[in-house]
Amino acid sequence: MNRPENYNTKQRKAIMNYVAALNGEHITAGQIMKHFDEKNFLIGLSTIYRHLDRLVESGKMRKYTLDGVSGACYQYIIDEDIREYFHLKCEECGALLHLKCSMLDEIQQHVYEEHTFHINAMKTVFYGKCAECFNGD
Repeated sequence: MNRPENYNTKQRKAIMNYVAALNGEHITAGQIMKHFDEKNFLIGLSTIYRHLDRLVESGKMRKYTLDGVSGACYQYIIDEDIREYFHLKCEECGALLHLKCSMLDEIQQHVYEEHTFHINAMKTVFYGKCAECFNGD
């Protein structure tokens, strides 16, 4: 059954409110499900993916698939002029984080000026362990 684009459910509203409250940070469908499980607000994973896909199609969310192995990460677009950041990917928990660092602007500039190569920040990922996983060792 096809539903109109403006069809709203409690689940859709809850997902939309949650991802909007993240202020542009990345999240996976699994992390969204965990958040709602902890709130005893049950939403199936397929429902989460369906709503995320609709948000991507409508241009309200970006979908990142980095390595073809890990699941996709999503980012709610706060405004159309959102900056493209390098990313940090935790090899343990799978978290994907924006790397907001002026040093990387200098690296990008250097690579362009010295090597005539433009780095695509959205597809540049540094792998390692996030603080939470690193401190958990």
